[in-house]
Amino acid sequence: MIRIGQAGIPLSCKGRTNKDGLVYTKQVLDLNAMEVQFVRGLYVMADEEAQFMKDFSKENDVELHVHAPYYINLAGDEEVDLSVEKILFSARLSDKMGAKTVIIHPGYYGENSEKKTMKRIIKNLKKIQNTFKKEKIKTKIGVETMGKQKVFGSLDEIIEVCNNVKGVVPIIDVGHIHARNNGSLKKREDFEEIFTKLKPLRLRHYIIHITGVLYEDGNEYYHLPIKKGDMPIAPLIDIVLDKNYNVTFISESPLLEHDAVYIRLQVEKSIMKRTGKEEADYRDLSEIL
Repeated sequence: MIRIGQAGIPLSCKGRTNKDGLVYTKQVLDLNAMEVQFVRGLYVMADEEAQFMKDFSKENDVELHVHAPYYINLAGDEEVDLSVEKILFSARLSDKMGAKTVIIHPGYYGENSEKKTMKRIIKNLKKIQNTFKKEKIKTKIGVETMGKQKVFGSLDEIIEVCNNVKGVVPIIDVGHIHARNNGSLKKREDFEEIFTKLKPLRLRHYIIHITGVLYEDGNEYYHLPIKKGDMPIAPLIDIVLDKNYNVTFISESPLLEHDAVYIRLQVEKSIMKRTGKEEADYRDLSEIL
């Protein structure tokens, strides 16, 4: 199954609440996923709004994810307690909304070695998972691959974290992987290597962030519209269709829903190429399986 959506309230949506954005995603864009953004800080959400998000997404088959505040450092000293609180606050809201994951940026190396940073992040994630169990939070923690060398979050590091902390899942930001490895994702084989590395995790569902990215010397500067970046998405889509992976594509492009729809068009174009038909629906893969 393929799901497609955008990270945040669509730019073309007149209403600026998450409720407005969710309804717009379904009724106007005809997409079936949305990532709710708490990235700039802790978002106050009334119980009524959270219940609406849960009910509407369930009734209309829109998959929800939540992105916790950007600045989180589970490897630091003074920042850890506040970082944990940010994650728990976001997770409690995520659970109320019925979101599948609460997505986090794990942390920074700072003065620590890569090994020490890894140990600290694993230790703190295990503590958070214990709180999840006590509070019966069903939403999973998603740890995102990162696009800067000074930030913890290479694909290998994220996989190791997921191997060591039960219930934590990887968020595969291909734009970040591309930037961190100085433009590594160009051909089908490059994307295949990602799935090969992920295989030991035995994932049943892949959450994939897509954006163009400006980078230099293995460091991301900022996101670009997909067409303005130098990372092709056709090879990735072909792999997903060929392998029948269960995938959620989230557009993190500055154009948000425009590029979410662009991803949809590219998926449907690839389906039409396989079927020889002039129409396709990304939600219906029956003719190519």
